[in-house]
Amino acid sequence: MRVYFCSVKSKIAMSNCRNGFKIIFLLFALASILPFKAYAYNPTESFDDLSNPDIAARVEEGKKLFKANCAACHKVEGKLLGPGLADIWTLWETQERLIKWVHNSQEMINSGDAQAVKLFNENNKLVMPPFPQLSNEQVVSILEYYVQAEQKKLFDAKPAAGGATAQKDATIGGEAAGDSTPNKWILITIIGVLAIVAITLYSVTSKLDRLVQEKATGEIAEEGSIASKILNKKLLGAIVILGIVFLGYNIVRGAIDLGRSQGYAPEQPIKFSHALHAGQNKIDCQYCHSGAEKSRHAVIPSVAVCMNCHKYVQEGPKFGNKEIAKIYEYSGWDPESSTFKNAPKPIQWVKVHNLPDYVYFNHSQHVKVGGIECQTCHGNVQEMEVVQQFAPLSMGWCINCHRQTDVQFANNDYYSIFEKYHDEIKKGERSGVTVNDIGGTECAKCHY
Repeated sequence: MRVYFCSVKSKIAMSNCRNGFKIIFLLFALASILPFKAYAYNPTESFDDLSNPDIAARVEEGKKLFKANCAACHKVEGKLLGPGLADIWTLWETQERLIKWVHNSQEMINSGDAQAVKLFNENNKLVMPPFPQLSNEQVVSILEYYVQAEQKKLFDAKPAAGGATAQKDATIGGEAAGDSTPNKWILITIIGVLAIVAITLYSVTSKLDRLVQEKATGEIAEEGSIASKILNKKLLGAIVILGIVFLGYNIVRGAIDLGRSQGYAPEQPIKFSHALHAGQNKIDCQYCHSGAEKSRHAVIPSVAVCMNCHKYVQEGPKFGNKEIAKIYEYSGWDPESSTFKNAPKPIQWVKVHNLPDYVYFNHSQHVKVGGIECQTCHGNVQEMEVVQQFAPLSMGWCINCHRQTDVQFANNDYYSIFEKYHDEIKKGERSGVTVNDIGGTECAKCHY
């Protein structure tokens, strides 16, 4: 039971508070009815109204129109080339003027319309293309789309603290721990059991040896100390032999792997995801590494190549605008004014694949002439969040490839001089020609 102990003054104060809240509520309701800045268009239908088939159909139409006509220059939140559209209704006094602006902005600018000229100047005097093909209803449907659908999506996308993201991380961590921990403890248990068995067998054999000795000599043999049992010649000899084998193996293995960096995945100045760019977005390798089929080096793309896309793409799905902001810093680009304000600086990428200076390798010979896929040497880069060295890039690895890989002789003028092999293929005497057959394993091919 709720009991209130209030004086007369407190009751009067509470009554005044309730009246105050009523006044504030009425003012808020009145403000929501009146047009903001005298603009006639204000979304009156709540997000829940999207369950209405008619409203949902208009919003879906607006979505298609937005992506087809507006998305290249505008986004809902923040500036792209043009202003963000979240507050577009605050920029125009009436719905009719907004529709007129969409149909032909240049006409309004040329007429001296103050608001049109102001928007034009604030956006670096970039002319918005006219859209006379859009009807008034279609323009309104675009507004309904980003007000009703996009803003709702933005609100829904903010997880509560410790929500889905944390749950996902915990699940992944739990799975990883659940998968690896049992295996580790099983291995430790097996080693422990084997150690106990070995100690037990050693103890039993020692006692049997002592009994045999007693029976043969008739004297009771003294049981040696634990130290003497451990430091006997046989055991020490076995330990020395195993140590020599282990040390020799590691010396030879280390010498073979000297200079190799298979699995090397250094941290880069920008968290660039090949899985996103080459995998999800299907950007061709040679868009960025344009030298792969033209020269010896595949080349690292300049920051200007990055800006071809990131003038417009200002947020990523994983890191938001944090990593893209680094590209702007290197390029000198100011996303707010859409201008280059500083001189560009090269991005200090960390090289992943390194060959010794005495090794000659030509990308174009392999990619253009040989038709070798990038993944043959670099692995499934389109699946890598962080690029790592896939192959050992050792001499033996290269020679084995040259011995096993068939050269693409068919319709390849580069190999037209090998008439003998072409004739043998035509006669059926040869099924193919490997790189080894045309001198691909000669020392001077890679070392000169």
